[in-house]
Amino acid sequence: MHDNLDTEGLDYLQWSLFDSPDEKGSGYRFMEREPVYILDRIVKKTRRNFNILLGYTTPKYANKFGLSTKDSHRIGRAVRLKILNPKKRMDLVRLLVLEGVTRIAIAKDLVYYDTDDLKERGLFLW
Repeated sequence: MHDNLDTEGLDYLQWSLFDSPDEKGSGYRFMEREPVYILDRIVKKTRRNFNILLGYTTPKYANKFGLSTKDSHRIGRAVRLKILNPKKRMDLVRLLVLEGVTRIAIAKDLVYYDTDDLKERGLFLW
C-alpha cells in the first residue's frame, strides 16, 4: 500500500496495523473509520503504543479461527489489543468510555472494543 494511504486521516497509527493477517491492505479498505480514529486519538493522548492483535478479518481468516458470522471483526468494526499491564489496561478502558465506546471486553491479557451499533452495549469479561 502507498505510504500516505497507510496513514491517511491518522496522526499516529497506520491502517496496515488493522489488516487481516491474510490480506495486505485490507485494514485501509475494509476497517470502519470510527474504531481506528478512536484508538488514534487515545494514542495521541497517552503517547503509548498498543499491540493490535486483530482488526479487520477476511471471511476466510474468520472462518479458519472460528469467529462467528456475526463477529464485528468481519465488518471492520472491532479492535483487539494485547495489554498485559493492568494500569495500561485500565487507562485504555477509561479512555474508550470517554470516547463513547459502549461495547468493551477485557481479559487478563487483552482489551477488545467495537463500534457495532447492532449489538447490545456492555462490559464483558473474557
